[in-house]
Amino acid sequence: MSEFMGSKCYDVDETLVIDCIKDALTSIGLSVNDVTLFDIDGNVTNNISNARYVRVSTTSNYVNGEQIFTFALIKSRNRYRVLYLQSAVKEG
Repeated sequence: MSEFMGSKCYDVDETLVIDCIKDALTSIGLSVNDVTLFDIDGNVTNNISNARYVRVSTTSNYVNGEQIFTFALIKSRNRYRVLYLQSAVKEG
């Protein structure tokens, strides 16, 4: 996803990480339904400072079903970089 490869959501403050992801997906016509944070072991966490991965469920008029995106969070000097890892479609 070029939105996350071209410095979008790169060097972002902790409080803006989730909003940046949502805004980037919304800007390409997706509706964000759910955001889930995971720690390094794959356990759900509510604390962004413990999160290493983000799963975002979206829908759109162009995809039949739910599109699920996975991102990695890289923390460097109290700033975050969001890296796109993969996406999949769960047909509805």
